[in-house]
Amino acid sequence: MTSGRDPILRTVAVGAFFLVNVFAVYLLLRGHNAPGGGFIGGLATAISLVLLMLAFGPERAGRFLPIEPIRLAAGGLLLAALSGWAPALFGRPFLEQFTEYVTLPILGKTALGTPLLFDTGVYLLVVGIGSKLGFTLANSTLLGRALSPEDQARFASAVETPIEDTAPVGLDTRDQEPRN
Repeated sequence: MTSGRDPILRTVAVGAFFLVNVFAVYLLLRGHNAPGGGFIGGLATAISLVLLMLAFGPERAGRFLPIEPIRLAAGGLLLAALSGWAPALFGRPFLEQFTEYVTLPILGKTALGTPLLFDTGVYLLVVGIGSKLGFTLANSTLLGRALSPEDQARFASAVETPIEDTAPVGLDTRDQEPRN
């Protein structure tokens, strides 16, 4: 079976993606003083993206993630760090929590405050790193290359030889002259 050709897998993957992400948001909001939180919610979302990659391929699954995974991870790390330093701006200890309880329609009484900001940052960090690893693995196994040509150009210096051969798969490149 090649990626994106099984209609049953594609149908189940789309349904599971939305169900798993609703559960991930529940885990994110349930955390703080109870089991759950940003880490396990982020893992659930990252796994749902990997399931979409298996069903549709990395290019189409990437449409479900509106921002580049590394930027998402960096934003999550920044949010988690800022939520830790926020109390310090008011003369309080680092990572001291400030919480306000509100009643939400489905969830009931929910704590909103710096722990939720911290967990949201962790959630975004885990989703970003997990999806970047998933996309890289999917590209290397399904497409035969770990990095896209754009990523290779972005990360390689101008004077080095590319790591991956850019010749189409199946061509014998041993008879070609070395690249400079």
